[in-house]
Amino acid sequence: MGVLQAFALVRSEGVAATAFAPMLRRWLDGMSGFVDGAAEQIDARDYTIGVVSNLAMQAAAYVNLPRAAEAQGVSSELLAPLADLMDRRVADGYGHEDLTGVIELLGKQS
Repeated sequence: MGVLQAFALVRSEGVAATAFAPMLRRWLDGMSGFVDGAAEQIDARDYTIGVVSNLAMQAAAYVNLPRAAEAQGVSSELLAPLADLMDRRVADGYGHEDLTGVIELLGKQS
């Protein structure tokens, strides 16, 4: 979702997707380290392992992404589901955890 949102944002500013793609790819490569840490947290069901920026902080800042999109005339529909999950998790008392904790809201419902 983030990749599509990024392409929509740069397109709204007249930037060709092919011109932006190398920068986006480098950023995604840099973020690949998240995968191993997230896997460790998920397997341990401990979303406090190695937290750098907790969920409460991320949720508070996340509202700026839809605002920025809307200011550029770009839909924020792709961003809304994650915002809702983050807000629910924080409201449930897990703001001290990492973003990975939202996986608990995606589990199979009994």
